[in-house]
Amino acid sequence: MTFEIIKQQFGELTEYVVQDTRNGNRFAVVPELGAVVRQLSLRKGLTLFSILKTPPTPDKLKEDTQSASELLFPFASRIPSGKYHFLGKDYQLHKNEKGGVNAIHGLVRKHHFSLQEQRIQPDNASIKLAYHLSQQEGYPFEVLFSVTYSLNLDGIFSLSYQAHNLGKDACPAMFGWHPYFDLGNEEVDAWKINIPSKTIVTFDDHMIPTGEAPFPHRGAFSLLRNELDNCFVVESEGNTAITELISDNQEVTLEIKQETGEGKFNYLVVYTPPSRDCVAIEPLTANVDAFNNGEGLNIIGPDQQIAGTITLKLR
Repeated sequence: MTFEIIKQQFGELTEYVVQDTRNGNRFAVVPELGAVVRQLSLRKGLTLFSILKTPPTPDKLKEDTQSASELLFPFASRIPSGKYHFLGKDYQLHKNEKGGVNAIHGLVRKHHFSLQEQRIQPDNASIKLAYHLSQQEGYPFEVLFSVTYSLNLDGIFSLSYQAHNLGKDACPAMFGWHPYFDLGNEEVDAWKINIPSKTIVTFDDHMIPTGEAPFPHRGAFSLLRNELDNCFVVESEGNTAITELISDNQEVTLEIKQETGEGKFNYLVVYTPPSRDCVAIEPLTANVDAFNNGEGLNIIGPDQQIAGTITLKLR
């Protein structure tokens, strides 16, 4: 068969590797650490690119505080002081950001996901994992959160999430993925980026939204001497939007496609770390602090579901 799924050890952790045996396209997922995608390799021509920047050892992956490639649910980014108001009630989340000021990046990171399904078909292979959120501090709702990762014959990697409200009350929810992308042995200054947006979210000194402003760049622009740590309101064509990370020297472009439209991925965070060796490109279903400002926030009714898909490919 073209595809195979291998269960193997990564130190004391267990990971599942899904790969295309023809060309080496592959990804590795660690269920015990929030179903994080630890490794993703995609081929362009003769070169197999390892496009995710993640901690290289099991211990460093466990200790990672930068949320590399992590799944962020039921909220992403910051909630100031961990406080929010929803349907007439006040809630207090655990303030887990460094310094103990804000709540950040949700409640499923580093938790042990259960394996729901492995599937190998002639044109793709996939793995589905889930985590049951129930009566968490500051989030007294019951939600089954699941993610399906897949790889197809055309070298397209996809991440599809689903959140099913199992409780009796409506609950707030947003989802984001937090990958850091790498293209070969180049630094950020060698790359260009094309961000599908005309509008940037303005932040205060604590990275909390204050409003919006025009985004001046149109089309691809160089990251040379450009530092980004911004949230964007996505402009879409049809029901998708595409961010491009471009290496002209290597003649390769990474496309990050996110579903858009009602309840989908209508926001995007882009961050260039001080190391300048990768770029975080993070599709979000809602704005930063959406639990308070409501911008893009999904409200899931009892026994209702939300879902969305992000895809990656090289060209």
